[in-house]
Amino acid sequence: MSDGVPGLASVVVALNPHAHAMGPVLDAWADQQAAGPFEVIVVDGGARSDFGAVAAAHRKRRPATPVRTVEVSTAGRAAANNAGVRASRGELIVFVADDFRPSPGLVAAHRHFHAFAPPSAVGVGASFFDEADRHDVFRRWMEDGGLGFGVAFPVAGIDWRDDYFYVGNASLRRSTFERIGPFDERYRYDLFDDFEFSLRLRAAGLRTRFVPRAVAWHDHEYSIEERVIATTRLGEAAREFESIGEGPRPWASIAELPVDVLAAELDALPPPADGESIGDLRHRWKLALTVAFLRGYGAVRCATHPPRGESREPG
Repeated sequence: MSDGVPGLASVVVALNPHAHAMGPVLDAWADQQAAGPFEVIVVDGGARSDFGAVAAAHRKRRPATPVRTVEVSTAGRAAANNAGVRASRGELIVFVADDFRPSPGLVAAHRHFHAFAPPSAVGVGASFFDEADRHDVFRRWMEDGGLGFGVAFPVAGIDWRDDYFYVGNASLRRSTFERIGPFDERYRYDLFDDFEFSLRLRAAGLRTRFVPRAVAWHDHEYSIEERVIATTRLGEAAREFESIGEGPRPWASIAELPVDVLAAELDALPPPADGESIGDLRHRWKLALTVAFLRGYGAVRCATHPPRGESREPG
């Protein structure tokens, strides 16, 4: 049973060094409809040198904007989101990525969900590319296969994992956040802080639920080259997660693959050509992303972490 609609909703947006236009994102927050009372806290850790000017221009255009800015000195998305929660005033907390442009009904959808869900419920909304971006076959492949965020949002309404959480578009009551505890600020990138948080949600017996009307549009460069960089960092973060503590390793089978062999196979492929089949493109992309993950995972492993089972003491 619901114990009522939370009064003020606090949206927390952690700035990351994405190369997308923030002006339309801020304007979209000012254009929320049927949202009830809400605030938007953009946490600036210095990731974007142009943000001050962008925010000032937004306030000039939209004097009644719900957006305000707080600064944080600790690097990383986890620290930024924690700072945003500390600065917030609402009972309902909504985390949204800075490169997600919210649909007009995003806040209203999360509020409506929590009006009828149990107080401990955690809602997760979708992110999609807009139709113009989906003309790009790489974006379609990533989105429809669930490779970008670990879940296929186009079919999430009928195929949902109730242990899935990401900080890109999610909501929970402040009491739930305080019960679970803040994000782990040891994670350097905008990676694995939400995965680790999901493990604590699961350990507390909490499950997530899909909120289909809480839609955001994913606005930033999205190419195989950009994803190779991001996936290399994902490999680093996976190894860092292992060094911090024990936990599930859904990437374990990938981590055992021979990176040198796969890299040689990738290098031997001919350059991409016009008219290349979808099957060949997918093979090329999967190979490139697998090699990127392994290189990130192996770089951290070689630099700071011995393989499992080996001593950390000098021999």
